[in-house]
Amino acid sequence: MYNLELVQSYYDDGMTAMATFQVEATKAGVRARAARPGGNVPQEFLDKLPPGGAMSAPAGACPAAAEPEVTFVTQGGEDVTPEMILEKNLQSVPSEYLTVAQEDANSLVSIIEDLVPLGDNRLATPQGWNELLWDKLSDLHRPAESLMDYQLWNAATDIEQDISDLYYQRLVASGAPQIVLDAYKASNTHGWFANQEATEEDALAQMQIEAEMTGSVSGTVHEERDFHIPGAGMTPEYGPQTGDGIVTSNIPDVGDVDFSVDINLDEFDEQGRAIGGIVIADAIGYEGYQVQFTFKPDGSKDGVVLKDGVEVGYLTMTVDHEKFENYIDIQSGTAFELPEGTYPDTDS
Repeated sequence: MYNLELVQSYYDDGMTAMATFQVEATKAGVRARAARPGGNVPQEFLDKLPPGGAMSAPAGACPAAAEPEVTFVTQGGEDVTPEMILEKNLQSVPSEYLTVAQEDANSLVSIIEDLVPLGDNRLATPQGWNELLWDKLSDLHRPAESLMDYQLWNAATDIEQDISDLYYQRLVASGAPQIVLDAYKASNTHGWFANQEATEEDALAQMQIEAEMTGSVSGTVHEERDFHIPGAGMTPEYGPQTGDGIVTSNIPDVGDVDFSVDINLDEFDEQGRAIGGIVIADAIGYEGYQVQFTFKPDGSKDGVVLKDGVEVGYLTMTVDHEKFENYIDIQSGTAFELPEGTYPDTDS
């Protein structure tokens, strides 16, 4: 009865780009990168979270004319909102230091290189490293504001480990004395990225999407999809896409009919299209009538109308992705019979 695949794909791709942020070594030393370029992270994930936490997909990036909104939920069941982050007093190194090109003067790597005066005698002690580098990085902390800030906080332990390991390699390559290397190893290489450690309950774990349908199908649908991020730089593992809602479709010779929709999509291709699963729509007030759309491996959708479990007709669906409009065509031979005592809606 509807198509939210491109909306889901938009958020899935954005979530993947954000989750796969990682750190890598280059010939120049230390470099941070996104496994998918930082530009692939939706701007909504980088901007301040709106009040209540629900963010919209922009027009043009996905079929967003209906302004679908997504709210992210933690493993502990909390919505990620500005209020929740404020209550946690969460502060960390700003995400823009990691998401910009690392040759940029405002990148984290550039900041580290500026802070460490190679050859300084203080680098022969752990306290010297703490004072010259790690404490100064902690001074960069500011209140988290965006979903990206929140996710990087969850990945802080991995980010700190990568940065400290790579910088150690840089010291070795530069011929630093063993006393400097030992002092570095004994310094506070962890705990500088954020003012507190994330727990398993803090991890991002679910997307909840709400969207208004338009076209020959109208109404509000609610969807949710669980996911798990194994670690920094790793692609999220997604669960089924489920949901429900009440939609209305105009049936020839009958009028507007409301349907209670149940969604269960469990297989997706690389483009984010559902290629496995089913959407079931039970007609409200028309006992025994049910519509089922099965999502097929080629991306098409087979629609069938059932009456008391018996096939009585077939449907096809087309979607205007630009306008986020859905159109249901009733194939020849398909009929809804009016319950006794009801009449067609002549205004439809």
